[in-house]
Amino acid sequence: MSSHVTHQDLVARAATGIMSSPAIAILGSARLGSALTALTRTGLRHLVVVDERSRCVGVIADRAIAAAWAADPAALECVTVAGVLEARPAVVGADASVGEVARVMHTDGVDAVAVIDRGGRPVGLVTGGDLIALMAHHIPVADDAEEDLSQAVRDFGPYAGAERDG
Repeated sequence: MSSHVTHQDLVARAATGIMSSPAIAILGSARLGSALTALTRTGLRHLVVVDERSRCVGVIADRAIAAAWAADPAALECVTVAGVLEARPAVVGADASVGEVARVMHTDGVDAVAVIDRGGRPVGLVTGGDLIALMAHHIPVADDAEEDLSQAVRDFGPYAGAERDG
């Protein structure tokens, strides 16, 4: 863990410092099946969506593709990526802070935000995982005396409490 930094230090950091870059993008006119293929080939959970001029129009998440498929199995071949995007794209400018990204995520109920340049072209993507990694690296964890995680965190399900093979 690095030296202690304040909350203000973290939220004031540049989003470009924690984003994934380059942004992996797909055309909004592409079918959902193509987005699914792109996600599985890259191992990602989000793709930046762009128009024909390479301007960002939003972010598509794996869960949006899964929801469209659950509603209609033909959606993968019949529905475009742009057809399932949120009305308001989750984007911030390249000069945005980590705090601004977190606010967009909270306000829009998303777990990924595209970072765009002045021309609207994507330069990167910040995910909820990126924010968690930043916090985990810089925010001191509670001392064992403050909270016993064995009491606070529990396993549930058919194998809870059972020894697992290593």
